[in-house]
Amino acid sequence: LFAFIYNQIKKDWQIECELRGYLSAEAPRHISNKASQKSVDALIESVNSSMDIVKEYYNIKRKLLGYDKLYDYDRYAPLKSINRRFSFDEAKDIVLECFKNFSPIFYDIAKKAFEERWIDVYPKENKRGGAFSHGATPKAHPYVMLNYTDQIRDVFTLAHELGHAIHQYLAREAGYLNQHTPLTTAETASIFAEMLLFEYMKNRLNKEELISLYANKLEDIFATLYRQIVFTNFERRVHSSEELSKEEFNTIWQEENQKMFGNSVILTSNYKIWWSYIPHFINSPFYCYSYSYAQLLVVSLYGLYKNGFEDFENRYIMVQTYNHGTNLIMIYAIFSKNLE
Repeated sequence: LFAFIYNQIKKDWQIECELRGYLSAEAPRHISNKASQKSVDALIESVNSSMDIVKEYYNIKRKLLGYDKLYDYDRYAPLKSINRRFSFDEAKDIVLECFKNFSPIFYDIAKKAFEERWIDVYPKENKRGGAFSHGATPKAHPYVMLNYTDQIRDVFTLAHELGHAIHQYLAREAGYLNQHTPLTTAETASIFAEMLLFEYMKNRLNKEELISLYANKLEDIFATLYRQIVFTNFERRVHSSEELSKEEFNTIWQEENQKMFGNSVILTSNYKIWWSYIPHFINSPFYCYSYSYAQLLVVSLYGLYKNGFEDFENRYIMVQTYNHGTNLIMIYAIFSKNLE
């Protein structure tokens, strides 16, 4: 049934593209992302050509876990657990301090979020799961939703969502119609905030906890960078095909994922149907590569920051304030030209 539904959705998308004169099924997404086909192709080619990094990591992880073989259901097994608990008050202090070390503007906005109670913190009955920050309108502050449970991952989620909130707060002056950023840069502020917290936390954990911290960070990057391109590779193949059977969807999914893991992870037969739970395939085709853009952009920007790039803070604040209407070329210009 789901294969039938997906076939109808991608056929509808194909008809829409033909009626509107798009050159390919992915072209509408590139336009909304303010990204050229050439840059998307370069992104995907670069990520596909470096997937050996993923294979190398999981082969090392298999040895550290003491397994002869690593299956898909083992790949997120923790190497070491960080058992310490972080109350929300502790998390607040940690995030504020690491933001303050970077920028007084970041600190002031985050402090305002805590003091003015922008954040719905704890799980409760009938509350949805997950976390997000909603930018609302220029006349209203952002609203942050969490489901905080005192885990270290929750501290990173707090930093992530506050990164979004800071971005949304800064972009308010652009007005309602222009305050929203393209998908390719939407996650920049949140992932950058996580990097600030990662840098802060790695100097405050013991050796065993550091192993877990580094493993979690690498796996988060793989999920944001490589896995999203695997999703895009899958979509490219299915949208270039006519109606597909369930078995054909399964085969394409398995093949594209195996390219990423190589001989490091054995994908079981149950893994073949995992394409069916990705909502982006249904709701917003070719959405996923945007995460990869954001991850690579943050790695580049954070490298500039760590290497003492001149006037980095002001330039970064400018990106967060004005990237609602900009693309990656504009961000490049901000970090390569004299702002005078």
